[in-house]
Amino acid sequence: MTFRISHVCLLLGGFVAGIALTSTGSGGFVFVVGREVLDASYLDPAAGATLAAVVAVLVTVLVRARRGLSALSFAGLALLGVARSIGPWDFEMFLGGVAAGLLLGGLVGLCATADLEWLQTALAAGVLTGVLLDGPIEHLRISLPRRYADYLPGHTVDAAALAVLALTAVVLAVALWSGDFGERADLAVSRRAVVAGIVVPLVGLVLCWWFVHQAWDVDSDGGMQGRWVFGIVLVAVVIAAALWLEGRTGIVLLAAMALVATGGIGRSAFPDSWPWLLLPAALSLAGAVLGRRFPQPVLGIAALAVVAASAVFEHPPWDNLQLGAMWLLLPLAATYTFASSVPSSGPVTAAALAIPAALTVPLVVDYGWTAYTPLTTSGTTPWPDSWGWTSTGVSVAAVVAYGLTAAYLGKRPS
Repeated sequence: MTFRISHVCLLLGGFVAGIALTSTGSGGFVFVVGREVLDASYLDPAAGATLAAVVAVLVTVLVRARRGLSALSFAGLALLGVARSIGPWDFEMFLGGVAAGLLLGGLVGLCATADLEWLQTALAAGVLTGVLLDGPIEHLRISLPRRYADYLPGHTVDAAALAVLALTAVVLAVALWSGDFGERADLAVSRRAVVAGIVVPLVGLVLCWWFVHQAWDVDSDGGMQGRWVFGIVLVAVVIAAALWLEGRTGIVLLAAMALVATGGIGRSAFPDSWPWLLLPAALSLAGAVLGRRFPQPVLGIAALAVVAASAVFEHPPWDNLQLGAMWLLLPLAATYTFASSVPSSGPVTAAALAIPAALTVPLVVDYGWTAYTPLTTSGTTPWPDSWGWTSTGVSVAAVVAYGLTAAYLGKRPS
């Protein structure tokens, strides 16, 4: 494989799309006494990313011409620039979601060439790097947590983000002008892929709303515990969808959900130094290349299960094990798993790349939650309590279930 300008374009464009997917809403923060006003407060990022997933699927289905896909990709970059320029507002999540969806859908469509596997590998590596590093980048950019951004005085234009968007547009234009993508290949899109690509993110959003609604209904006995049970529905839906899809396209969906179950790199856990970002970025690239050269999706999902299991080592003196797993193994395993699982283009690929952002909802007060299982809470105990063991066990069980299903699909005739 020769590294070309089209690969650089998809890496950079995917990175921008990944950042946009996890930043589709400014988010609100309110203290609630009852259950009447919490619903919109934490669903902005999830709703925006879900909208992006649906838009990306529709773009890959309805737009097949290279010129149309290119125009929509540039439109997505332009809308992201507008969103970064005007600052937080009430409907920011809709603009950001549409923009991210147009960009992601356009880039997935441009991958439909003779070099499909490597182009999609580059795109997946870029998107996942953006999704995983959005938190650490935001942590380094501002001194206050994002949940307090609405209380900061005034609005300043994000010059760095606009520069990256402009660079991405220039690289995309050069790649298209030079014809580096190659001749477009007409790939069939199945109805099952369209349905799965739209329904799974929507089901995840509904369960996310349900989860958040129930999580705030706490009592003195710790009513938050056990809310992960709602996510069992999502696990069942994803496995059913993966089994329903033709061929082996369901493995892409399972890879996405395994990453969701694993969690992400926390902002405060990352070193306060920009050069450290190069380490997970380099590991993401290495995982993508290894996944393409030696494709074993089940091996990647097994590595994600190890990362999920490391959550039990949250407190000193064992917390370095968890930090090492997040910084070193997670980027490598995530891109390796996706690179091993993307032999086909279409709605499943577009939705699967958006799903890690669509189904991961940041809550408040030092709680990290996925759509169906919370990570361990912060505390001072040197060893995880039963709550930590329970939540981590559910995460690992979910990843293992996805891995077993992927193993079955890998052996099933296409």
